[in-house]
Amino acid sequence: MFFPKIGISAIVTLAVATVTQAGIKGAIVDESGNPVHNAAVTIRTLPNLVANARVLSNDKGAFNLNNAKKGQSIVVRKAGFLPETLSVVPAQKDYGNITLKRDPIENRIDSIMAKMTIDDIIAQMTQAKAPAVKCGNSICGSALEGGGAYTADFYANAWKQKIPVIYGKDNVHGVADVKNATIFPHNIGLGATRDSALVRKIGQAVAEEMWAAHIDLNFAPAVTVPQDERWGRVYEGFSENTELVASLGAAFVRGQQGDHNDAEWRVITTLKHFIGDGATDKGYDRGNATITAKQLHKKYLPPYEASIEQGALSVMASFNQVNGIHQHVDSALLTGVLKTELAFDGYVIADWEGIESSTTPGAAGDYSPGLVTGISSKDAIKNSINAGLDMAMVPQSAEAFVSNMKELVASGAISEERVKDACRRILRAKIRAGRIDNPNGPAAYVGITKNIGSAEHRQLAREAVQKSLVVLKNKKVLPLATTDKIFVTGSHANNTGLQCGAWTLGWQGTMEEVPGATSIQAGFDEVAKGARVATAEEAGTIVYIIGEVPYAEWFGDYRGNDFNNKIITKKERTDMSFNSTDNDIAQIKDWQKAGHKVAVVLITGRPLPITSLINAADAFVVAWLPGSEGAGVADVLFGKVKPTGKLPHTWPKDAKQIPINVGDGKKGLFPYGFGLTY
Repeated sequence: MFFPKIGISAIVTLAVATVTQAGIKGAIVDESGNPVHNAAVTIRTLPNLVANARVLSNDKGAFNLNNAKKGQSIVVRKAGFLPETLSVVPAQKDYGNITLKRDPIENRIDSIMAKMTIDDIIAQMTQAKAPAVKCGNSICGSALEGGGAYTADFYANAWKQKIPVIYGKDNVHGVADVKNATIFPHNIGLGATRDSALVRKIGQAVAEEMWAAHIDLNFAPAVTVPQDERWGRVYEGFSENTELVASLGAAFVRGQQGDHNDAEWRVITTLKHFIGDGATDKGYDRGNATITAKQLHKKYLPPYEASIEQGALSVMASFNQVNGIHQHVDSALLTGVLKTELAFDGYVIADWEGIESSTTPGAAGDYSPGLVTGISSKDAIKNSINAGLDMAMVPQSAEAFVSNMKELVASGAISEERVKDACRRILRAKIRAGRIDNPNGPAAYVGITKNIGSAEHRQLAREAVQKSLVVLKNKKVLPLATTDKIFVTGSHANNTGLQCGAWTLGWQGTMEEVPGATSIQAGFDEVAKGARVATAEEAGTIVYIIGEVPYAEWFGDYRGNDFNNKIITKKERTDMSFNSTDNDIAQIKDWQKAGHKVAVVLITGRPLPITSLINAADAFVVAWLPGSEGAGVADVLFGKVKPTGKLPHTWPKDAKQIPINVGDGKKGLFPYGFGLTY
């Protein structure tokens, strides 16, 4: 396997640094007895997905590891080989030669690649914008469309190619650019459920709806570990807690792909964004993450490891920098850590025009429809591909990428060995996903439109909403009685676009209605018919549903000086603004003076420093971004289902505390894991 030498020795040093004395030793060899260099040797307590200890074999195949115990396993992995697992034997220190057998899938890849030209290989490495399937003089490996775009018949041409062109979309909480699809809560809400079995079912449901819509590649799940509430992408992650992210991320992968890609409905999942996207300074999207090697391995890497152990087939590089190095050109992390230390043998894909983004670290692009924001320049391509990027997401510069790649390979600036390795990784993923053996996809799911927004899937989404709600405050207001007179109001009470959040019928979401979705207000009418009244004067209790407007990526960043008591409420995408909650507080107090109890339901993609608003309410419930099934909110408020949601993040008391996370010694308004019930 080709990899740059940069960073490998540092990784070995890091892995061995914890090994003060060799507890066990051995040597990794192939079937001919030749030493296998840089095999990843780990000690694991199965079925845990994260290793207790790890080391790489040296150039003689030898390894030493400490702290192996009875009941643990030695697991050895390297791309191109079948993994080998041995039980730790008490008192045995020398395990001799451990033989890795070549994975039979490699023989299939050899036979395919034997018939491929360099043009074919480069085309496989290219992800153009649908409906294109031609990349240079050959057929693209993949095509994609951004938020809001969907070509229903793209598959007809893409899947009939000799090597099918896989079609990628950001189905991060459902097939949300397809009308009438089931929209699940965004990941932060799923984090509040703490329910990995539920998340696995959601992964499967999304895969089934993907096949119904002829989509076979998903740019999800995000296994980020967000650390700063000012970041505009907090909701994409499950939690600030590494262990919870690892558990739920792996569960989603199992749902989408089965156990190590054994599901009939399996699609290709993409772990993102590697690495440190949730750790940037001040929470700036695409900014710099200042983190130590220890922090990276302890906090940010385990979710990737867990999902890779479950068979994840693709990893997306991140726009951010880690200690000043853009993640599309970070050889030490892409090749040294991801591909070598974690033995990831799938492919690494760029983010949207991320190759060229590496030339302007920290800058955000203009993705206005039809606007070409840049090209794939030779230096950027050379640096990213040599760093370990395998597939270029180049919807606006595919032609330039292919042309420049041909010149770079011809000149030797990028070796044939490197591009063949990249192509091999892409083909490996396609074979495991069944895209070579069954190019038309699983007949039981492909084009089955009744699966889109099916009653079964909507019930699953409703369950997710129920389990995601977190009750932060309750002064004998909840549960509501179906015999009460309740006035339901607020900006988010009867707007399904607002409750779904971003990546719904568009990159930045929509302020309009989402077809097939049930608003929270409509959910009230379903759960407690006749309880809702038309005016506040008629009511005993007022349910005030307010929150953030949809936003994605840097549009949601807070980059001002005082985040206290502010919510992002302005709809213009070019001029997002955070407005004070003072008017909401005044309204609540007016209602209370008139003798009403006020329960606030907050629609939000992150914890917010809105202590004054929380203090003003008689009850306060966080519904996150619940998606299409608004009735799930009413189920909990009326006590049809008891609230069980727990905070996936520490809730800040004051903006000055941000960043605030579990274990940092800061005391927020509510701790990580908090949640009332009744």
